[in-house]
Amino acid sequence: MRDRMAEVIINQPGLKQSIENQKSTNLLPEQSFQWITNNKRQNAFIIRKLTEKNGTNYTNGPENLADRDLTIAAIDTWQTDNIQKSVTINQIRSEWETHTKSDDLFKWFDGPDEKEKLNTAWEIIKVKHSPLTYLQCQPQEKDDLIILLDSPLINTSDKALLINSIKKRWSQNKYRAKLTGKKQHNFILSDKAIKRLDKLADKHDLKRTQVLEILLKLEEEKGIYIPERLKQLIDS
Repeated sequence: MRDRMAEVIINQPGLKQSIENQKSTNLLPEQSFQWITNNKRQNAFIIRKLTEKNGTNYTNGPENLADRDLTIAAIDTWQTDNIQKSVTINQIRSEWETHTKSDDLFKWFDGPDEKEKLNTAWEIIKVKHSPLTYLQCQPQEKDDLIILLDSPLINTSDKALLINSIKKRWSQNKYRAKLTGKKQHNFILSDKAIKRLDKLADKHDLKRTQVLEILLKLEEEKGIYIPERLKQLIDS
């Protein structure tokens, strides 16, 4: 491509000066782009903002360009003067900095359970914010989820509420998983029995149910106390 471009410029002497003129009027200096990284989410945000501001669709960009390169190419080819470009890019930068201030909301997803948490998030989003899932794939990484929620269809307050709902559902799922093989039963115990139970629980830093399970298991294995107590009752 470079050779072809050089050949065209050589064969058209006036083209070089035209390119220089276009460069000075349509291309921003390199320092204008220093804040733009190869972060997939950041570039998706910038491209969306450019689309909103100049009406150009950049979804069908050149196949050999992606992330930062595509973003800079989109800015370079925007047919407007440098002053307008500079103002717009500075505005997008300010919007990006403001937008990312709420990123602490997503720290909860970090850790070994990230995949399961993302599955829970997707299920909640499909119900509470179904328009966000239209033609979208289920997030496989935290950044994918953040990009999904960068949509203008949801504001920061709604994001916070959504994350709280996801956390709540996650906790419920974990609790239910722990209850596998367990059933709830209601028993009436005497006040004296409850006091004994609480005393044992406090002494060993256990929950009531844990104390009961230990006592039942030991009695099943040893078979000492119940027969002895029954014998005392019979003898009395």
